[in-house]
Amino acid sequence: MAGAKAPAAKKAAPKKTKTTKAATAPKAKKTAPKKVESNVVKKTDTFVILKKRSGRYAVKGANRKWVTGEEKIKILMAEGLLKAPAKKKAPAPAAE
Repeated sequence: MAGAKAPAAKKAAPKKTKTTKAATAPKAKKTAPKKVESNVVKKTDTFVILKKRSGRYAVKGANRKWVTGEEKIKILMAEGLLKAPAKKKAPAPAAE
């Protein structure tokens, strides 16, 4: 086999480097926290009551966190801004 050539050596493929999204993605702009557009209704040492443009009330605690749920309802009822819901009468039994 005088004319047979030896197989050519294969070239090694270049190594792929892993890129992370953080390295390729543009950095997010820091924005200021959203402000609630509202009017201050009452300000005390323990909370601030705000009235939103929608007519609803927001309560911010002394620790600058929003108060929600039952605690918010108690505060608004104590200040006279929220009325207690009327209790529904039990429906009359259906007459047959």
